[in-house]
Amino acid sequence: MVSRFSARTHLFGLITVALVPVWLFVGYLLFVYAMNSRNRFEAEAQQIARQVELVVEAELHQLEAIAGGLSKSSALLDGDMPNVYAEAQRLAAGTDRVLIMFPLDGQEVFDTRRPLGTDAASQLALSPEEREKILKGAPIVTGVYLDDLTNEQRIAVAIAILRPNLDPWILAVTIPTTEIRDTMKPAVPAEWTIGVGDRNGKYVARSKMHEETTGKPGLPEYLENITGSAGTFTSTNFQGTTLLAGYVRSDYSGWFYSANIPLAVAQAPLRRSILEFALIGLISTLVSTALTYLVGRRITKAARDLAGRATALGRRESVQPMTTSVVEFATIADALKDADEALHEREQELAAVMNTVPVGVWFTYDPDALQVIRNRHAAQLMGLPLQEGTTYGAPAHVAETFATRDGEVVGRQDRPLTRAMRGDETESEEYTYVTVNGAQRTLLSSARSIRNNDGKLVGAVQISLDITERKRGEQQRQLLVNELNHRVKNTLAVVQAVASQTLRNSPSVKEAQEALSMRLIALAKAHDILTHENWSGADLHQLLERTMTAQVQPDRFTLRGGPVRIAPNLALSLALGIHELTTNAIKYGAFSNDKGTVSVSWNLAPTDNRLSIVWQEKGGPTVSQPSRKGFGTRMIQRVLDSDPTGEVRFDFVETGLVCSFGINLDR
Repeated sequence: MVSRFSARTHLFGLITVALVPVWLFVGYLLFVYAMNSRNRFEAEAQQIARQVELVVEAELHQLEAIAGGLSKSSALLDGDMPNVYAEAQRLAAGTDRVLIMFPLDGQEVFDTRRPLGTDAASQLALSPEEREKILKGAPIVTGVYLDDLTNEQRIAVAIAILRPNLDPWILAVTIPTTEIRDTMKPAVPAEWTIGVGDRNGKYVARSKMHEETTGKPGLPEYLENITGSAGTFTSTNFQGTTLLAGYVRSDYSGWFYSANIPLAVAQAPLRRSILEFALIGLISTLVSTALTYLVGRRITKAARDLAGRATALGRRESVQPMTTSVVEFATIADALKDADEALHEREQELAAVMNTVPVGVWFTYDPDALQVIRNRHAAQLMGLPLQEGTTYGAPAHVAETFATRDGEVVGRQDRPLTRAMRGDETESEEYTYVTVNGAQRTLLSSARSIRNNDGKLVGAVQISLDITERKRGEQQRQLLVNELNHRVKNTLAVVQAVASQTLRNSPSVKEAQEALSMRLIALAKAHDILTHENWSGADLHQLLERTMTAQVQPDRFTLRGGPVRIAPNLALSLALGIHELTTNAIKYGAFSNDKGTVSVSWNLAPTDNRLSIVWQEKGGPTVSQPSRKGFGTRMIQRVLDSDPTGEVRFDFVETGLVCSFGINLDR
């Protein structure tokens, strides 16, 4: 697929292409400048290091000259050590210099800081290489060592005094490393740091932080870069700062001299140049962009207006005339206007037909079937406001509905219209929808794909017939039949049980007839209450009141308790149980005389939904424990058979029967 971009984008691309060579050239210049700048700083670093080397080495040569002059004195040739010592004292007077003479192996001959003749071992221990070199008559420059007398870091320049047939002596002039620092400081430029190290890699002197570094070894990663007679490298210092360093190593002393500058300082001119180039480039780019915007504004506006009219035509919206100075765009705009008028005429004809048929019709040309064209009846079936479905041919977002088929949820991707967009065909399939307004409808739907002349799938159509009322009638009839069967079976079972118990426990047919009649009346009262509540349950107070008033006057009993709803089956059983308690009270208890009363109270525990009911008789004849359980007692106990946590208790006290029982309503 060919990528497409706007005219303005192409203009911006043209400017960008024109600027790319310029930026490449600028980048090349910056690269060359960076390399030259780096080379310049590297050359400057080596030059500074050589300058410091010249200054320091001149000081070392001066120390060698002092030692050489003393070694040629007549007193030394005559073996007059007191005069030699006095001459050495004169050379050291007023300075930090110390003159020491000692044999290669043995005690010091003298040390200008000690009286002549003081026995002391020499502090200058020469390495085998230094011994070999000095015995050949060459001077040596020692490394840094810690002086025991002054506790300071010092260096020495030493020469050999060769005597015929005698062991050679070593004459050394030593100075503290601070003198090396002070000697080189005038040669150190600003922002640069100079370090001087001996042959062993220890710092002799440093232009900054001298006291902290003299006599201490340099960083291994720094020293490993000092390998030849001269060179440059980058490394980090003790503070972690990256440095650009140049170094030289002296043939005379064997020391190295390094000039260091922070890499950030060395790169600062380059950064300034990059910033300047970037600023100039940004300004030039902004100017070019502004010119491109002004030039392309007229073209892009005309193209945008033309695209808007084409979009309106695709959406079946009105296409307005277009005024533009671009001739080609004006021609296309006129053609779109003519096409809009022709399409409008055909749409009016199709809309009249679609809004007349009594079925829902949906068209879609969206691959996901989320944008649809529907008729008036389709909008009504989906619960959409009428004004949203009155204009056929206007694309709109598909209604958000919930659909099921055969009790299974059907997602958007498996519904007829979406399946047809994948090439599937559906025929007279039933779907139940929960529509936008919350209504539930059952539709009989068929869907087909729409293909162009080349056989390519471009759209789909769905036609649905509303069969909600038909399905509702079928379901209602089946529900009524099932409910009737269930209730008839339950009622017959209860009547059968009551009749069986009554006949079994009655001494005569007449008494059985009367008892059965009263029990069926109590059962009918409970049925009346449940029927009035559509068998959803019964109110406990109403159930007790209607059951007891069927046998006694309301002034003979009291009912106390909060509102409690009980299930239908429990309501029937309680009605029969209360009927039996009332019958027994009429025969033997509180209702057998004119003064007796009965109080029924109940309480529902909110924590475990447990119902407690207490039947209490007062004012009747004295009662006693019966010899056997009657039908009423067994009936009340059977109410709790399905609840293992239930209980029933009969207390036959002198004042009257007290019956208390509990039921777990959750069971």
